[in-house]
Amino acid sequence: MSSDGRSGTHQGPGGAPPKRKLRNFLLDTRFQLKYTGYVVGVALVISVVLGYFAIDFSREASATIDACNAQTYGDRPDLLRFIQEESRQFDMKVTYAIVGGLTALIVVLALTGIVVTHKVVGPAYKLRRLLREVGDGSLRVEGRLRKGDELQTVFDGFDYMLRRQREIRTEEVKLLEQALSALAADPPDRDAARRTIHELRDRIQSSIEGHPSESSASRPVPAIADKKATSSS
Repeated sequence: MSSDGRSGTHQGPGGAPPKRKLRNFLLDTRFQLKYTGYVVGVALVISVVLGYFAIDFSREASATIDACNAQTYGDRPDLLRFIQEESRQFDMKVTYAIVGGLTALIVVLALTGIVVTHKVVGPAYKLRRLLREVGDGSLRVEGRLRKGDELQTVFDGFDYMLRRQREIRTEEVKLLEQALSALAADPPDRDAARRTIHELRDRIQSSIEGHPSESSASRPVPAIADKKATSSS
């Protein structure tokens, strides 16, 4: 895979990164909206419960203050009405502030859920496309995940698989070339060609049956997570 495509982004006019729209974040609308809906639903329930108790507490406090003011300013009805009106307006402001704040919190959580799920769905979408290319027989596919995307370790495992498959196919091509060289010799070495072809057949058969040959099985799988942790430290 080329290093030029490592970021996985395309440049817009003038070399500037392309502008993203909200619909570009919804690659899998059903999945993203479903899990964003779960988060928003939980936040909505909590917000309604907390908002109810906060507003109820504010009204009870105002009622207590009104009762105290009624005893204190009972002989001055005009001043008492003014204080009570100010208290009601304050209660309304508190209610609007609580409702507005909780609504803003839910909107922010919804947008955050879409962005976070996009960082999972985007790499999954790209991996699915690359897997189709591999399924069609290509062992050299272009494209990398963007910085900040999730599933980086999964993509590293996919990249390792492609490298190993290219190495195995290269070894098989070398065996075929050896067999062809043996047949093209003067005189042809049919026994050597036969042994090479049998070896190649055994390798392919073992791979099909899920028993890789010793040369490929002896290669350890890299510790992707450990490598990432080492590089970050």
